[in-house]
Amino acid sequence: MFYLPLPSDQADRLASAPTATDFFPSASLLEAAAVLFVQNVPRQPANVSADTQERRFAEIVRIAHEVETAAPGRFQGQVAQHFDREAFAMGLGMLGETGVGLVSPEVEYPADEFQDAEGQWNFQFADSYRQRVTPLHPVHLPSLASDLMLSDQQNRLLREFLSGVDESVAVQGFAGTGKTFLIHQFARLLDPQRTLLLALTEGQLRALQARVKDAAAYTAMTFGQLADELLNRDLTSNGWRLRDPYRTKLSWRPQEAQVVKWLAIPDIGPLAACDVVALCIKAVRSFCRSGDSQVQLHHLPWAGPGTSPLDQEVLLEKARLYWQELIRPSSREVQLPVRDYHRVKLLSLTAELIDSRYTHVIVDEAHELSAPMLSVLDRSPQSVIALGDELQNLNGLSPHHGGFIRQRYIDHSLRAGPAMDNVLNPLIQAHPAAIQAAFSGSAEHYTRVSFFDTVTVPTQPTALIVDDEWGLFGWFQRLTHQGVPFVLLKSARKDFELFVEDCIELYRYGTRPRHPMLFRYPSWQALEQDKGDDKAFVAVANMLRKGYTPEHFAKAKSRYRWDKAPKLFLGRVRDVKNLEFARVMVSPELMVAPVAAGNRNERARMLAGLYTACSRARHELIVPGGMLDWVKDQVRD
Repeated sequence: MFYLPLPSDQADRLASAPTATDFFPSASLLEAAAVLFVQNVPRQPANVSADTQERRFAEIVRIAHEVETAAPGRFQGQVAQHFDREAFAMGLGMLGETGVGLVSPEVEYPADEFQDAEGQWNFQFADSYRQRVTPLHPVHLPSLASDLMLSDQQNRLLREFLSGVDESVAVQGFAGTGKTFLIHQFARLLDPQRTLLLALTEGQLRALQARVKDAAAYTAMTFGQLADELLNRDLTSNGWRLRDPYRTKLSWRPQEAQVVKWLAIPDIGPLAACDVVALCIKAVRSFCRSGDSQVQLHHLPWAGPGTSPLDQEVLLEKARLYWQELIRPSSREVQLPVRDYHRVKLLSLTAELIDSRYTHVIVDEAHELSAPMLSVLDRSPQSVIALGDELQNLNGLSPHHGGFIRQRYIDHSLRAGPAMDNVLNPLIQAHPAAIQAAFSGSAEHYTRVSFFDTVTVPTQPTALIVDDEWGLFGWFQRLTHQGVPFVLLKSARKDFELFVEDCIELYRYGTRPRHPMLFRYPSWQALEQDKGDDKAFVAVANMLRKGYTPEHFAKAKSRYRWDKAPKLFLGRVRDVKNLEFARVMVSPELMVAPVAAGNRNERARMLAGLYTACSRARHELIVPGGMLDWVKDQVRD
């Protein structure tokens, strides 16, 4: 990487201000040369090395000196006359990808350091400047065979861990702060035979294993597998029923009418018995994610108009019955499905501990752990190393470990530059978790933040991030209609066609949906009432009102140019949680305030979506105009 002699704050003003007349009269020769270089970046061939780019800039500097010698001030005047703000802004967004940076206005350096003894571009400047700005420094740790390149925060954290290796630590690290790197280093300091790797899902577990050297030497489990191992010690009939392989199949979902028969569920108030079963399932799911010891009234979802306080008490009784029959069936014919979260909750209510053959447990994505999972970890004798980022919990607020576990923060990001501070810190401040730390973009490369008022298709390769399937549907139709090459991210493809087909069938014929997001809606009217003014939903609804049919979707699929060089990557926030992209555009429907004022968990979920989407960008972030003012309105309670 080499650095242009143009301060990043000045470059941002040039790209956003309508006129640049106040810059060029006072600009130095090198600053004008840098502006010309940036403006021409979009015209350059792709995949040009940083060394080639630097030689090209040195040639511009040489020509500038020749022009200056012949006619002082002419070069700056020519650059000002041909200045193209849009081309300059586009070039800024492409700098990082080409291995070019801008100098920071906060770093001091002698102005003559840019030039060599003959007055030409100094090719040694990049090395000397990098030593001033790099957040990474060589560090020797006696427990490791080789030196590491660490940030100051990473260095302090690893040294503190080595001084108390038997103590637990929970690390809150913002996006791009090097949590993946730290996991690798923590694992190197521990005995593989006595270290357990834990994660919430199979996908997260595979990612955790990929971050650990010689991962096969470690025992690795999901929390569900851990619960299986501990609960399966029960060899009584009750234990056998809990691990009945038929009940644990993900495909096993008995009809509500069958559950009504098994549990003798009656109609309650305005609710039919089958609706009561659906409500009990939701209540138990909510209970299983809480730290409560039994199902309570607050676990019950809203039952609709017409339910009395007495009805609520009866519903609570039936929800508790459902839980008891799930964990201790009264007869073998009761075959309620058992999921991992049921077993983890049951484990948390027992006195079982993680096996003492392990001395340490490493947990990644710790912000997604439920209260029962934390309960099991906190009471077990192992030292726990948990790394996560509460701002990336797309389910809302994260529960916390007990106060006896050390809490440490890492806030210096190596993924993005300082411009990202002004986007992510308002999100952090508005988040109800009230984290006492601020994000600091410390990457060596330049990161540009730009805003849009009208939604248009990006002209550069970009990751377009939406909230959910409604956004996918709308953008899929728009991009295929315009013939734009794009890739629907792999995890977003699952059930996408089913979702679109269900939308069309529900709207046109009232057919009961099969897709998990839609199956609970008996009619389009019920869906419309629930979604309200969700921007992405409204766009799809308008499309359906204009007569969108399965034939239109088939035509859109035939235009999907996935096999050509893609210009865009389309996905939901949850599809990109562990990814990063050179350029990111945030779709406006992610800015949806909670329906119920004061709902802290919904506000946390909404802000986490924006934070996660924005923090995927390395070199350029494109966000809706007015987003920052909107975020400031989402104040803490």
